[in-house]
Amino acid sequence: MGAGTCEQIAPDVFHPRSDGTWAVKESDRYFGETTIFDGDAGAGHGPDGLVGAARVPRELLDLVIEAAEECPAECILLGA
Repeated sequence: MGAGTCEQIAPDVFHPRSDGTWAVKESDRYFGETTIFDGDAGAGHGPDGLVGAARVPRELLDLVIEAAEECPAECILLGA
């Protein structure tokens, strides 16, 4: 069960899942369409975050770093 800290800090990057955890998303505000990296099939979904990598808009990068630092479960992985 997640705390939701990531979504509170960067709601355009994190999306709640039905199991109480959060998935990374590419928001339509920045990419023209929303893609949620939750492993579900179909339009609007991408590979699970452990397999896929989402793009983060440059202007949200500091918020995503803050979300990673504040995540109590330490489950946000950042890469170049």
